[in-house]
Amino acid sequence: MSALFELDAIPKLPLWAQALIAARMARRAIFNLPNEFDENDRRSLLTLCDALDDAAATGEYRKATIAPLAARMEALRGGAGGAAVDALYWAWDAAGAAHGAQSFPVDATCIGDVQQAIAAASRAEGLSPLKVRIFAAADLDQIRFACGEAHVGFYDALGPEVMGRLAPVYPPDERSKRAT
Repeated sequence: MSALFELDAIPKLPLWAQALIAARMARRAIFNLPNEFDENDRRSLLTLCDALDDAAATGEYRKATIAPLAARMEALRGGAGGAAVDALYWAWDAAGAAHGAQSFPVDATCIGDVQQAIAAASRAEGLSPLKVRIFAAADLDQIRFACGEAHVGFYDALGPEVMGRLAPVYPPDERSKRAT
């Protein structure tokens, strides 16, 4: 069955894969922020997305790298970034939960955060609930397949075997902006 109809399968993915789906959804929302959004802030948010991708790949939550970026993100919550920043907040929290699950039973926190990130992204400017569902289904399909091929366990980092199989998340081009 198409992942479009089985997004409830996300909690069955490894925790870092769940966190990666949230980070990819946040990245899409940030790419769709209006042109008037401060470019330095956008770069800072995308750098945090990169750090979350790296954390999912390596299983190492580099607090020294992530903390200043997360502080900037927190300062932007409730402002012009709106739901896109909220999606990133929940993706950041999901990565923290995936990391924390190595020591504490916080698996449910990770999936709750992923669900919050997906919900926030669906409210972000330039996205819609249908677009987000399609993106989440595409991510679920490719990440689930790659994790299965690489035999990634529930608490394992994704590694280059998974990350190298994923289609990149690109900013929308002008044609797709006109279509919304």
